[in-house]
Amino acid sequence: MIVSEIGYPRGRGTMPTSSSNLVHVLEIHQASIEEKITSLAFQGLANREGSRVFYKARFWNWPRSDEFWMDYLAQNKGFRFEQVETLSDLIRLYPGVANGLVVWDPKIEQTKWIAVIMAGLDGLLPVSPECVERYGKLPVCEDLRNRFSSEIEAATWSVKKLIHRCNLKMGYSIDRTWSGVTIDALDYAVQQRSFVYNLNHGGKSPAEIELVHEILSRIGPVAPIFGWGEPEDAYCQTISFHDNYVMCAEAPNLSFWKHVPCERTDWRQRARKNPSDFVLDNKHYIAFCTSEGDTPKMAVSVEGGAWLDPNRGKLPVNWGMNPLHLDLFPAIMEFYWNTATENDYFIGGASGAGYTYPNCMPNPEAWMKQTGEYFARADMHETDAWMHFSRPVYELYAKLSGIRAFAMPCGPFGCTLLNDGEAVAFFRGNSGLNYFNSSGHPKDLATQIKQHCWKRKRPSFSVAHLVPDDRRNPTAQGGWNPTLLLEVAELLGKEFKIVTMQELTELAIRALNEGKCPDCCEPGYSEWDEPDSI
Repeated sequence: MIVSEIGYPRGRGTMPTSSSNLVHVLEIHQASIEEKITSLAFQGLANREGSRVFYKARFWNWPRSDEFWMDYLAQNKGFRFEQVETLSDLIRLYPGVANGLVVWDPKIEQTKWIAVIMAGLDGLLPVSPECVERYGKLPVCEDLRNRFSSEIEAATWSVKKLIHRCNLKMGYSIDRTWSGVTIDALDYAVQQRSFVYNLNHGGKSPAEIELVHEILSRIGPVAPIFGWGEPEDAYCQTISFHDNYVMCAEAPNLSFWKHVPCERTDWRQRARKNPSDFVLDNKHYIAFCTSEGDTPKMAVSVEGGAWLDPNRGKLPVNWGMNPLHLDLFPAIMEFYWNTATENDYFIGGASGAGYTYPNCMPNPEAWMKQTGEYFARADMHETDAWMHFSRPVYELYAKLSGIRAFAMPCGPFGCTLLNDGEAVAFFRGNSGLNYFNSSGHPKDLATQIKQHCWKRKRPSFSVAHLVPDDRRNPTAQGGWNPTLLLEVAELLGKEFKIVTMQELTELAIRALNEGKCPDCCEPGYSEWDEPDSI
C-alpha cells in the first residue's frame, strides 16, 4: 500500500482561485482541552473541501510558526486570511459542515474520543454537556452520557461498533505526555475519518493492551498511526508488531496543509554531489544530523525555528525529513526544497518512511519497499534508524529499499558494511553524541566530539544526533541551530571535517572496503584504538 491510497493528494494540487483563496483564522491556543477538541473537529470537517480554516495554535515547538506560515502562504500561494472571534462565528460561516452534535460524558474520558470518531464518520460536532446550548441551532444527534460504566467498556464498545466504519489505512493515538494531551492534529484524524483511541501501550492494564492489539490488527498493514503514546519504546514496539509505523503528529493545521497546492515536481536535492568529488583524507568526519525528522511537528514548526537561522547554509547540516510528506503534505516539503542551500541536506528521520522498529515487524518487506519508493522520489538516500541493529534485518532493508546508510543510536560505536559493501550502518553507541544536551554550549559539544574521536584512528566517521531549535523559545525542548553548529565547527579545528550524510556515507564505504577503517561488527574489534593527537 502506498500512502496516497489513503486519500491524500498526490501531485501538484490546484492553486486557489479568487473565490477559494479566503481562509478563516481562529485563535485556539488559550482554549481549554475540551474547547480545542470541539474546534479541531470542526476544522477537520471544514477542511475536507479545501484549505478553508487555519488555527493559530501557538504550538510549543515554535509558537511563531502560525504567523510565519500565514505570511508565506499569502505571498507564495495566494491565500487571504481573515480572523474570526469565536468558534460559533466560524460555524455560522460554514453552514452544513456540521450535521449536529454528539455530547460526551464528562465522567467517562473515553467518550470524548468516541465523540471525535463520530465527528469524522457522521459530520457531528463533539461537545461537552455545558456547551450544548452554545451551539443550540445544531440538533443533538448522539448523547453518550450514562451509556458506559467504565473506561474500558466505552473503549471496547468503540472497537466493536465503530472501527469497521473508519478509514483503516491510518489510526490516531491519544495520550497525556510531558507536552500535554496529544490532540494537536485531531483535525486531521476527523478529516480522514480515522479511528481514535486512548489506551496504554505499556502493559499496565492487560485489558487495555489486549484492546490495543485488537485495534492495531484491524488497521493497515503499512499504515501510519498518528498522535503519540508513552512510554515511547512500548508504543513504537506495539505498533511495529502489526507492521505499521508511527507518525508523531503533535502538529497543528494538518487538515489545512492537506489541500495546499504544490507546484514542484522535481525533488532532486540541491546538496547532492557526484560521489567521485569526495576525497578520503586523514580526517575525523562529522555529520551534524537533526532529529525528530520523522514527525510532522518538526516540519510544521519550521524545524523549531532553526531553519530560519541567519547562518543556515554556511556549513553542512543534515535535516531529518519524512518523504511521506510528498503525498501527505507536499506543499510543506516544497517549502524546504525551494529554500534549501547547497549545504542543507535531507535525510530520513527514524526509521525511514515512518518511525518503526524494523526488528519488531513480522513482515517488514512491504514497508521497506515503500520506504525505498518514497526515498527515490525525494532523492533521499540515508536515514536515521531506531532502535537496535540486527544484521539480517538491515541487510534485507538495504537490499529492498536501496538506502545507502543507516545511522543508529545503538552500539558499539563504529560502522559496518551492508548489502555486499554497497551500504553502511553507523552506530552512535557510547559516543555521547545521541541527543546531545539540547541546552548545551557549543564548547560542550566540541569537547564531547574531541573526547570521543580521541579514541579513534583517522579516518573516522561519526554522527552527532541533535534536536533543532532556535534557542529563543522557552516553551520548547531546546536544541541546536546553524549558528551554534558553526561555532562548534570552528572549535574543532583542522583535524575534523563537517560533512553531509552523503559524503560521510560514500567515504565510510570506501574506507571500509579498502581496510582503512575497522568494521565494528568484526571479531576482535575494539573501540579503543591508539589515541590520535588532536
